[in-house]
Amino acid sequence: MTLAVNAGTNKKGKQPLESTFLLFALIAYAICLGLFLIKNDQWAGIALIIAVLIHLGGLIARSVIAHHPPFTNVYETFILLPFLVALRLLLRKEQVSGQFRKILVGVVMAMILIALLLPNSLKTPKPLMPALNSIWMYIHVPSYFFAYMALLVASIYAVMLFFRKTGSESATAILHKLDNEVKIAFFFLNVGLITGGIWAYVSWGNYWHWDPKETWALINIIVLAYYFHLQAPTKQKKAVIVIITVLTVAFTYWGVSFILAGLHSYT
Repeated sequence: MTLAVNAGTNKKGKQPLESTFLLFALIAYAICLGLFLIKNDQWAGIALIIAVLIHLGGLIARSVIAHHPPFTNVYETFILLPFLVALRLLLRKEQVSGQFRKILVGVVMAMILIALLLPNSLKTPKPLMPALNSIWMYIHVPSYFFAYMALLVASIYAVMLFFRKTGSESATAILHKLDNEVKIAFFFLNVGLITGGIWAYVSWGNYWHWDPKETWALINIIVLAYYFHLQAPTKQKKAVIVIITVLTVAFTYWGVSFILAGLHSYT
């Protein structure tokens, strides 16, 4: 593992190898955003493809260096999640409005920039704990990342709804897209919780421990479930529920890990 870490840094041991890929990906995304702004969608699409491929190169480099998939810590979250968002945009570009494309590319750029600015102590690859070396990691963790991706997209739609007149054509279209994203997020949050329980049984001999992260993962589902049970659903109410869910998920992922001790403290 020491050899892998050393191979992933420069001669001074300051930056991991994937940082070079991320920097070039950031530049490519910036070019893509600029082309979207001047309404040159054809070349913007080409720039987006190039950016996603470079970004993928960074993820592969990280996986090779770390000897595990890039979804085990905060730093890797900030390089994998924007990739999923960008890939989603690339594959469904025709279904995304011009304004929303610009916002998504801007969000992707912001997350990559945060990743690049994180301290090197958070970027250094570390061996996985024995409990994490399980086939369930490759089901449980990606499920949550798909949920996070959908929630991130949904949160942008939610904010946009506050600036649309109720009953307008644009508000109706955004609300329909919001509903779809919430369904995706809710499905994968449940898949993540269920597979997490199975993984817990395999690793610790019990499906549920009322561990802080387990408890908050359940809270996320309960909060988002309210979205489907509003007696008088309005765009404002739906938008607020989505935003609250994003905040509870953020606390579950980061707050619980750094504030509350438990079985998941190693994350």
